[in-house]
Amino acid sequence: MQTHITLVQPSNVGAEDVILDVRKRPGKKQIRGALRYDPAVLLNTRGPLPLPHDRRIVLDAERRADAEMIGDHLAALGFKNVGILLGGFNAWEIAALPTEGATQEQPVPDTEHSGLNRL
Repeated sequence: MQTHITLVQPSNVGAEDVILDVRKRPGKKQIRGALRYDPAVLLNTRGPLPLPHDRRIVLDAERRADAEMIGDHLAALGFKNVGILLGGFNAWEIAALPTEGATQEQPVPDTEHSGLNRL
């Protein structure tokens, strides 16, 4: 099965989607419920990520090119349904969709200082 990377309007992000905040400079707010990941660390991981393979992963990045690169990497790790948030966080805010204060960055297994080892 081939990975399907789509462009997703903020209004089309559903409750079942998993939103990854992969902005290089995330600021003080994020999309409510998003999981923050350092894009450089995420791109360097070769092992499994603690994300569901049966749900769409929607990427929030400053630049579409960055999101595409991360989407391709997730595809190589076996994720089959990846979306790129059109307009990113700015478009989300303009649409008056829910935000929250920035949360801690998620650890990536088998990376320095993550505290998570691959099983």
